[in-house]
Amino acid sequence: MTEKTAASVRAEIQAAHQAYMAELKQAGAVWDVKPPAGGEGEEAWSARQVAEHIAGANLFFGAGIAQAIGAAAPAMARMELASAADAVARTTETHAALATVVADVKDSQLGMDIDHPRLGKQTLGGILGIVAYHYQDHANQLKALRG
Repeated sequence: MTEKTAASVRAEIQAAHQAYMAELKQAGAVWDVKPPAGGEGEEAWSARQVAEHIAGANLFFGAGIAQAIGAAAPAMARMELASAADAVARTTETHAALATVVADVKDSQLGMDIDHPRLGKQTLGGILGIVAYHYQDHANQLKALRG
């Protein structure tokens, strides 16, 4: 297995972001529809709730990564998105803020230990992997909502 680099992790995040955005652009028809099976927590979210979560999570992850590497952090903001078009626009903005921070990550920082309040003990590289997974996981959720 090849060791990950900051560039390869950035590419993973970008690819997962693109997959998420492709699903988000199709979410208008199910914007306020909840999954028929119900579920608990995030599994029970509508497309709107997923979109608001991801747009805000970009800022959350960006702020945490910035703090770890000593970079300028994006300002946190609560998201209320009225439509899929609003979500596409706002998520594009919040992803750009996240990507700006991630662009400052160096290979030598990937192994840095972080004791994250929600994610526990991780490395910076692990947190970046979670960012990519997070996008892909919620892309799959949006796809499932469309049936």
